[in-house]
Amino acid sequence: MPWRSLVKQGKVKHLGLSEVTAQELQDAAKVHPIAAVQSEWSIWSRDVERNVVPAAAGLGVGFVPYSPLGRGFLTGTVDTASLGEKDFRRNIPRFAPDAASANQAVVDAVRSVADQLAATPAQVALAWLFAQGRRLGLPVVPIPGTRKAARIDENLGALALNLTPAHLEALDTASDAVVGSRSADPTWVSEGRE
Repeated sequence: MPWRSLVKQGKVKHLGLSEVTAQELQDAAKVHPIAAVQSEWSIWSRDVERNVVPAAAGLGVGFVPYSPLGRGFLTGTVDTASLGEKDFRRNIPRFAPDAASANQAVVDAVRSVADQLAATPAQVALAWLFAQGRRLGLPVVPIPGTRKAARIDENLGALALNLTPAHLEALDTASDAVVGSRSADPTWVSEGRE
C-alpha cells in the first residue's frame, strides 16, 4: 500500500477515513492509528450514531462531520422546488418534493430553538453536533461549507450556544421524523453498507 511508505518517510503523520463502517474503522485501526473519521452527520443525518460513532469513540478517533447543516436545508434557506438542473441535491431522496415537505418539520424545530436562543438555525445545528460529541464521548469538528466570509463568524457563534436538555430533546424528536435517504446511492455511504 503506497500510504505505508509515506508514513515511513514521515510525509504522512495522521490517517483519516471517510464514510467507513464501524467494522472498516476497527479493521483499519488494527493496521495503523486512525486520527479521524469524516462522514455526513447532522440533526437530519444520524445513521452514523448507530455504529460508526460508538466505534470511533471507543478507539479515541475524532469525528469530522461534513454537511452539518444538512446541505443547507437546516438553515431554512433552501427552496427545494427552485434547485437548478445541475444541483446535485436534486438526486438526494431527502430533497424530493414529498420528503422535503415532510422534512420541513426539522427545519421548524431548529428555527424554534434558534428563536429561543436569539441565534441562527445554522448555529443551532452546529451546537447540536458539539453537544452530541459530548454526549457520545468523542471530539467533533464539523466542516460547514460556505460561500460567504460572514458565515464563518456566524458559524463560530455556535461555540457560545448552550443547548438545554429541552432544546436537545426537541431537536432529537424532530430528527426522528426525517424522511428519505441522505444519499442518492446508499451503498456509497456507511449506512448502506452496515
